Amino acid sequence: MKLKLILSTFILTSAFASIDAHAACNLGVSPSGYIQRGQSFSYLLSISDFGPLPPNPFYTIKFFGSKNGVVDIPSTGEPYPGIYGLGGFELTGFANPLSGGFSGYYVRYAVLYDPYGQAWCTTNPIPVILE
Repeated sequence: MKLKLILSTFILTSAFASIDAHAACNLGVSPSGYIQRGQSFSYLLSISDFGPLPPNPFYTIKFFGSKNGVVDIPSTGEPYPGIYGLGGFELTGFANPLSGGFSGYYVRYAVLYDPYGQAWCTTNPIPVILE
């Protein structure tokens, strides 16, 4: 009897959770680990659907995060160019310059915004170490 109750609760909870859910998003980095001076790297973004999406499921992206534990991006975020739908995307244009003070431990995450400017999905934070 307890098993039936547990299974019923799980199924009902899953059904309600899917009603409130929309896009799932995940952030990675390539290459991972240490980024040497002069080396380029990319963020890897995946956007998938696990529930009701807006009528036009296209998103803009803003990055947020910190360097060495201190927030280093304004509270309004740092926009990344383009419009993104469902799928996987390589976000290029990032590098650790040969000279300069970019070395440190960075943590970045992205927020996806719908066409109306509403935050729709927040990715996981991802560490990047620049040497």
